[in-house]
Formats: sequence, C-alpha cells, structure tokens
Amino acid sequence: MKHKLTLLSALMAAFLIGCTSAETTTEPAPTTAPTAVVAATATQIPAAPEPTLEPTLVPTTAPETAESSTEADSQFPATSTPISSEAAAEPIVELSPAERLIASFTDPIQTAGEALVLVGQVLDTNGNPVPNAAVEIWQTDTTGVYDHPDDPGTGSRDLTFQFYGTAVTDADGWYAFRTIVPGKYEPRPRHIHFKVKQDGSTLLTSQFYFTDDVAEVQDEGIFRTAGDDGDLLLLQLVQGEGTLLANGQIVIDTGIGTGELPFTPSQAEGPYYPVLNVAEYDNDLATIP
Repeated sequence: MKHKLTLLSALMAAFLIGCTSAETTTEPAPTTAPTAVVAATATQIPAAPEPTLEPTLVPTTAPETAESSTEADSQFPATSTPISSEAAAEPIVELSPAERLIASFTDPIQTAGEALVLVGQVLDTNGNPVPNAAVEIWQTDTTGVYDHPDDPGTGSRDLTFQFYGTAVTDADGWYAFRTIVPGKYEPRPRHIHFKVKQDGSTLLTSQFYFTDDVAEVQDEGIFRTAGDDGDLLLLQLVQGEGTLLANGQIVIDTGIGTGELPFTPSQAEGPYYPVLNVAEYDNDLATIP
C-alpha cells in the first residue's frame, strides 16, 4: 500500500511538472523593438514644439468676404493688361513743316486788317527743295497805301504795319510770313509783290494775286503777261484758327533746265519796291518790333 501511494505521488508530480512546462512554452515572450528601429522611428516623428509665451495676434477687422471683394472690384476694377507709361501719356502730334511755321507766330497782332499767314515752299523744276533762299515780300496796308516816298498817300499809312519783310527757307525749302490781306491799290487788283534771292542774285521777281478777285485779275494787263501759267500766281484764302491761310508755292529756275514742274511766272517789280534793305526786316509784318 505504501508503495502504491509512493507511485501515485510520483505520477502526480510528473503530471504537474508537464503541465507547468507546457504553459511556459505556449505563453509568448515579451517583444522589445530593436534599438535601430526605435532610433529610426524617433527621427521620423518630430517632437512637439514647446509652447511659447508670445501673444496671438487677433485681426481688428473681419476678413474680407466675397461680397466686399466684389464691391471693391466694381469701384476699382482691375486692369488685365497693365497700362505702360507710354500708353498712358498723351499722344504726341507731329506737326507738318507748314503747321510749325504757322504756330511760330505767337506775338499779338498790332495792325489793322485781316490777318494772313502766307506759307509756301521754294522748289526747283524737279520738285527738290531750295534751302537758304531769301524770300522778300512788300505790299500795301489794309487801306491800299504803300510805305514808299513815291506813293502820294504814304503819309497816311498804317504805322502799326511793317509793309515788307524777309523769310529764309529752311532745309526743306519752306518759308512763312504773317501779314494782312492787302488793300486794293487802284486801279490794280489786290496783290503781294515778292522776290526770291540766293547768294546775292535775284532768281525771281513776281506777284501773288487772290482767287477771290479772279474776274478782275484776268482783265489786268500785268497778270496777263503770265500767259497760261497765271493760275500759279493765285492764292486761295482758307480760314485757319484766328487767321487766314494761303499756300504760295514758288518754283524757280536754278539752272538745271526744265523738269516736272512749271516755273512760277515772273511779274513786273512795280514802282514801289522798298528803298531800304528788306533783308533787315523779319517775316512778321503784323507786328512792329
């Protein structure tokens, strides 16, 4: 009996030891991350920043809404294409040579009569400009009186009128005078005497007339000497800004023979060519220096 109990005790101890061993093998061992993996994980996940003591700035105005933005756009519309300084500037208007000459007369007119700016170009027969040519004119005042000792009425002439002057053509052959429409010197129609000089020589002496007087001009003996080219001596008056305008083109013989343009006809000098040096007088007859 004693032996049976001892055997039974041995069997029970062996069974208990087996169970304890089985439980120990089935229980999973605790896992710990390798040092390398832990280090890698630490570099990927940054540490949370430490809290600061700086105050948070709170906007004093409400943020712009879509409605307020639309209203601003309607008051100050955006320009899709920026306007350059060149585009925004006033356009520069380039004047023609004739317009520049007309605009050069800025002094107030002193004399009586209808103001007239006579502007023109001196050309050769091929249409080339003649620069540095002196164009002289002389004429009556608005009452038809010359400034000349042989004119019986010269004592009553308009002392605010210059009566004669000189203009030198520019590089393109342009010249201009500010004068008045001359009065009628009986029995002749209204006219303006002129000469063209260069290098001390007179290249042309002639007279301008007016298309308004064409019926009277055609019956005038001196004008008829121009023949078929008499129309080249007629000035057509055009109303400008505050003054009458007339284009007096002059074609002179420079010794190159005949060309595309007919020569301006010559006319008699007449008895009242100034007895002084016309070259000393400027091209503004409507003012007295």
